[in-house]
Amino acid sequence: MYEIYIDGRILDYPGDKVNCVTDPELKLALNDSGYIQFDVPPGNPEFNNILSRNSEITVLKDGAEIFFGEVRDIEKDSYNIKNVYSVGELSFLYDSIQPPAEYHDLSPRQMLETWLNIHNSQVEDRKKFYVGIVTVHDSNDSLYRYTNRETTLDAIREKLVGKLGGYLKIRKVNGVRYLDWLATVEEYGKYCEQSIEFGTNLLDYTESLSAADLATAVIPLGARLEESPIKALDAYTDITSVNNGVDYVYIPEAVKRFGWVKKVVTWDDITDPSVLKKKGEDWLKDNQYETMVLELTAVDLSDLGNDFDSFELGDIVPAFAEPYGLDRTFPVQEMTIYLHSPEKNTLVLGTTEKKTFTKQAGAVNKSFSEQLESTRQTTAWLQSAIDNATAMMTGSKGGYKVSEYDEDGRWLRDLYMNAPSKEEATQVMQINMNGIGFSRDGFDGPYKNAWTIDGVLLGEFLKAGSVQAEALSAEYKTSVSDEINTTVTSKFKVAENLISAEVTRATNQEIELAAAIQVTSEQITQKVSKGDVSSQLSIESGLISLIGPRLKIDTEKFKLSEDGTTEIFDAYYHATGDDGSIAITENMIFFTDRNGTDAGKISFKPDQLSMSIGGYGPYGSCAIGYWGDNTHFNPIIKVTSGGNPSIQFNDAFSVVGQTGIVKDVNYVRSDGKNAVMKVWHGLVVSDELA
Repeated sequence: MYEIYIDGRILDYPGDKVNCVTDPELKLALNDSGYIQFDVPPGNPEFNNILSRNSEITVLKDGAEIFFGEVRDIEKDSYNIKNVYSVGELSFLYDSIQPPAEYHDLSPRQMLETWLNIHNSQVEDRKKFYVGIVTVHDSNDSLYRYTNRETTLDAIREKLVGKLGGYLKIRKVNGVRYLDWLATVEEYGKYCEQSIEFGTNLLDYTESLSAADLATAVIPLGARLEESPIKALDAYTDITSVNNGVDYVYIPEAVKRFGWVKKVVTWDDITDPSVLKKKGEDWLKDNQYETMVLELTAVDLSDLGNDFDSFELGDIVPAFAEPYGLDRTFPVQEMTIYLHSPEKNTLVLGTTEKKTFTKQAGAVNKSFSEQLESTRQTTAWLQSAIDNATAMMTGSKGGYKVSEYDEDGRWLRDLYMNAPSKEEATQVMQINMNGIGFSRDGFDGPYKNAWTIDGVLLGEFLKAGSVQAEALSAEYKTSVSDEINTTVTSKFKVAENLISAEVTRATNQEIELAAAIQVTSEQITQKVSKGDVSSQLSIESGLISLIGPRLKIDTEKFKLSEDGTTEIFDAYYHATGDDGSIAITENMIFFTDRNGTDAGKISFKPDQLSMSIGGYGPYGSCAIGYWGDNTHFNPIIKVTSGGNPSIQFNDAFSVVGQTGIVKDVNYVRSDGKNAVMKVWHGLVVSDELA
């Protein structure tokens, strides 16, 4: 029985002729906000109380909440009937904006919590979320993300779920709204004990798979072998040695109905033929259907002997189709519920994730310089891990416990699972005489997390306030053991805002050699020392500095030798100062003033066996002389252009002539006296003082 409430008041109740709506349709989907739409007649007491962006809609099924959202759209038709559209509460995350920011070294849970805190600071209490159970991890649990004014929902979907996978689930405890981020769909819903069994009509319910896509036999291949009987081809581990000399496995019923359809599937990491054979058999029954999506109606389910109401979003449903060899589970991906016409209800089973946002209108990192040495501290990431473990242990739903005994009645093991049998379960915690093990891949494992009786603690992640050990072992130890001795000391420190490493080595007490690298959020520094001589590279925001007694650069176009000799090839050099600029090319030097006006150039033309010096425009003079000091220039020879070109020597002897080549000089001024000098083809032919 379904009921609809608006702001806590009854809006639609089964059998009520007044408090009722028409054509209510509810859509639920994984990682989606969902929506409900319905028509409200004028006679409903709440007709005038429905407000867009204000009214809250709640849907109950048998007294349990299955939808909560906010009215976003109201339309009224010609009969004065209101069509109401309400989106689910996940859309509240669309109402806040993440500021431009950069985040480093946060676990997935810390990142989600940070963004939810920012969201909560921008919205009213009724729209707030708090971080819940997070089982998603990346390779080192240290994320690096940016935000730049996107909505909180977009940031979470695109930069967390989109990158790392998983499922978002809203969970409410004592009125508090938690957002869980779960790694697998098995953690989202429950395992359905009733299965769906198809016959030959399986393909009638799917559009993502056709008979042409099905394989009735598979040739499984494993790891590549070092030697091959055919030198030009690679050879791989196969199953002939454990399968009567045949390299394939098949489903007899499927071959009988559809004929032989073979495919080759490779598992690069498998070297055991028996394991490879089981992988092939499992692929035929299970993995080849992993992209299949089934769409069923309530009528379909009743025909198949199932009840639609027994399924919920995220539930794991076993499905079988004997003619195809299908034997796998499918998650409930999507549900469409017609509250007044349950015979029209539809159910989508499959693993294809929907990440759309239903009809939604448009629209610290605080640094520390302290190094962590011997003091135990409950850091932010450790506290986050503690909080997450607490939420997982106190907020989980029930599962299944099975105790197994041997033939003599002695206890073997206890299994805690997400399904009623170990053949069906995917998540298994096993306790036996040898320890405790955890598997996310079924009873057969692998058990990647375990605590065994021999003292070994195996885990994918280790989070602790402090770790003490008598010995630490690593695979590379043997390769570097000769280098680790009494003449070598090393230090490696990791703090919240610092990574530093130092290595010091002395040989026969001679000159000490040392190297160090330090990385902070502001600067990267590398230093190498030999005795009193050291070199240092420092990189920080806006500055790169090199410090050392010698510097050598050797590139194709630019070379700097240790003695300071500089060579530039096929290059262009440009320098600018307060008074102007200079540019150097292959055979020319150009000068400009502070306003960018061309002032002159020096050019060399090998093909003409010439070299020239000259000025431009207002800088039409050229002088050769010497500087008496930094401010006064003493010309020796000065050439001036203009109406009457002139040559002046030492401010005392000058020649004035016409534009062009000087052939005849009429006046020569020397020591204030006038003289007549006759010049013929550049030769002085007479010199007569006036």
